[in-house]
Amino acid sequence: MLSALRPFGLFLGGAVLVLALGFLTGSADFEFIGVLSLLILLAGLPHGAFDYYLLAAHYRGAQLAGALAGYLALIGITALIWWLLPLVFLFSFLAYSAFHFGDSDWPGQTPMHKWAWGLAVVALPCLLAPAGVASLFNVITGVADLAQLTSLFGLLAIPAVIYCCWPRDTVSPNPMPVLLGSYALIGLAAGPLAAFACYFACLHSPFHLRRWRQRTAHGSLLAVYALTAVVLACVGGLIWLYPVAWQHASAATIDPSAVRYTFVALAALTVPHMTLLFALQRMDSAQA
Repeated sequence: MLSALRPFGLFLGGAVLVLALGFLTGSADFEFIGVLSLLILLAGLPHGAFDYYLLAAHYRGAQLAGALAGYLALIGITALIWWLLPLVFLFSFLAYSAFHFGDSDWPGQTPMHKWAWGLAVVALPCLLAPAGVASLFNVITGVADLAQLTSLFGLLAIPAVIYCCWPRDTVSPNPMPVLLGSYALIGLAAGPLAAFACYFACLHSPFHLRRWRQRTAHGSLLAVYALTAVVLACVGGLIWLYPVAWQHASAATIDPSAVRYTFVALAALTVPHMTLLFALQRMDSAQA
């Protein structure tokens, strides 16, 4: 089992650290939420910025310009769907994310195992902390009283986790039970945002970058890190210009509109990213 878990050492170590921070500061502490949000940002920026390398490796000239235009069009379409059909946007995005997580984290697994893993990652927070997640969904969609829908969505985690953890008829041990158990423990002890931040920053994002860089581009990642540095500098500048009164801040004082538009902006950037990886994965499979 230790050999099967070795590739996930960063995630397991991060789980211990996040749990310790959650116990020390409290999962609802504003500073803890800020650190988790920054962690997701730090992991997500290189993760998404690498898309340009992927596009440039597969397309040239007018095709590259068309691919970039399509990428930007998907950003606008995602925002438009949120504007017109917020509930359709939310649950379609969650389902698409579940597919992406499974397809990206376990490319060698069966489709059922991919779907089960992705659903477990997305639905476990709804199962373990339905009230907190429902409040977030209310803010994102502007639709009141989503507690029942959130709870129903959370129930999907039960068969998904069982399927992931069911003993397999293979020689190598299955690491999924330990990984999902750690993910659930973080969610219970430190909150759903802490669980997702640890998973995204310490498992999904580094696995994605390593695998696609090996398959697509071996050159310098200077542009990726430069973009990350620029965005972080902008965030730092905003904090410096508009400092937060940390000693009086709490999760309850966060402006709901800021949360809403931040989530929609991240989703609008994530949908073309997921669509690109889906297309390239199928393209590479067809050429193999």
